[in-house]
Amino acid sequence: MESAARFLDEQFGLTHPRFGSTYGFRQSRAGDNWEFDRVTAARVFIIRISDTEGAAIEQRSPTHSRWGVADLRRRRREIHPEGIVPLTTGYIEGWIPDGPISLC
Repeated sequence: MESAARFLDEQFGLTHPRFGSTYGFRQSRAGDNWEFDRVTAARVFIIRISDTEGAAIEQRSPTHSRWGVADLRRRRREIHPEGIVPLTTGYIEGWIPDGPISLC
């Protein structure tokens, strides 16, 4: 979380990110991908931002845009890592429980 907070501050000027109570994780195995010979772990955090913070990010970086749940579902094949759309929509809609959720 410290690395994520540092990244958000450096890239987007978000100095006090509000982390959601749900986060995604993916744990690979040594044989999952021929490019890697070691186990890797990735975590995906949900950060809650205000409309003002969202507008500031869009102004700072024209490649970023705000998508609603319908946009996420429609463009799910463009979003990586796999499993991010159900994690995010479930968090927004309130049907994903607090804690870690596996992204397989």
